[in-house]
Amino acid sequence: PGPKALPLFGNSWRFMAIIGDYKVAEIDKLSLRLWKNYGDIVKIEKILGRPDMVFLYNADEIEKVFRNEELMPHRPSMPSLNYYKHVLRKDFFGELAGVIAVHGQKWYEFRTKVQQPMLQPRTAKFYIGTIEDTAISFVNRIKKIKDKNQEVPDDFLNEIHKWSLESIARVALDQKLGCLEDEHTVDSDTQNLIDAINIFFANVPELELKIPFWKLFSTPTWRKYIKALDTITNVTSKHINQSLEQLLSQKSFRSNNQSSLLQRVLNLDPSNPKLAQILSLDMFIVGIDTTSAALASILYQLSQNQEKQKKLREEIRIVLPNADSKLTSEKLDQLQYLKACIKETLRMYPVVIGNGRCMTKETVISGYKIPEGVRFIEQLY
Repeated sequence: PGPKALPLFGNSWRFMAIIGDYKVAEIDKLSLRLWKNYGDIVKIEKILGRPDMVFLYNADEIEKVFRNEELMPHRPSMPSLNYYKHVLRKDFFGELAGVIAVHGQKWYEFRTKVQQPMLQPRTAKFYIGTIEDTAISFVNRIKKIKDKNQEVPDDFLNEIHKWSLESIARVALDQKLGCLEDEHTVDSDTQNLIDAINIFFANVPELELKIPFWKLFSTPTWRKYIKALDTITNVTSKHINQSLEQLLSQKSFRSNNQSSLLQRVLNLDPSNPKLAQILSLDMFIVGIDTTSAALASILYQLSQNQEKQKKLREEIRIVLPNADSKLTSEKLDQLQYLKACIKETLRMYPVVIGNGRCMTKETVISGYKIPEGVRFIEQLY
């Protein structure tokens, strides 16, 4: 089941301005609409320049898709980002395109190299003090920017972006960018990076769901997208290279519990600093927006549920009774209601719309025989 394709135009017209009724800028609302109209499995076919897509909403069927995966899952990469990494900026990325917009053998090889320092849960506990320090700076920043009515500015989301960027830089590079300082200006490198990441994500639906005219000629959207990616690559590379040069100048840079993620990855293969550089770049690309969105959603839900906010505050005051109480991994484990608030918010507002997979073999999903190569979008909304 799914929207009926028209002769010649297929379903492409639905995504067009004026005549179309599918707004890519509101993909979450579109996803809900498709589910209400067609049920737990929806096929959108015949989009010019795009493969057919199947939207899947049933959790049990989504599990079946994941369990049918092979060692190297085929994830539909973003053609626009893939083109940027492998063609336009091949001079920078070379054969190491990272883990974003990559699948198959290259994805597996890169992930295998970095999974030890990146994916072990205990690794996160090494950075509790670092994250706490940045959080305190963020709270102090909020105190300074509040007005006489104790309200934060309308662009508070940008302040959250600054906190997110500062936190990632501390963990990934062990570097303070000064995003939360008073002298941070609107034309600074870090603000340009935040703006570029916002532009990047704002244009992804336009480039990935509509007719890909950018493959034929340079469209205005494509130019904004590439300019944003260049800014992201250049600004992050500057800070990453500064940290790399500092590490490589040392006689020994063996990692320990206080080491940055950059140092941990570099320690795995000191002869290949590019591996650590591109991993750090990927962290900035996907980490700033997603972390900011998660925190913004959590703060919003707490603001709308005063009783829950009070209950959470009471838990925090018990675990951290004094203003100078330090957060530790043991105390963090005691904050069970805080964890529940975070999990429930992420359940209600996932930071991504869904996960993509291409079937590597014929599979039966929701009673339909799905051939190899069909693109699935497992919906979280």
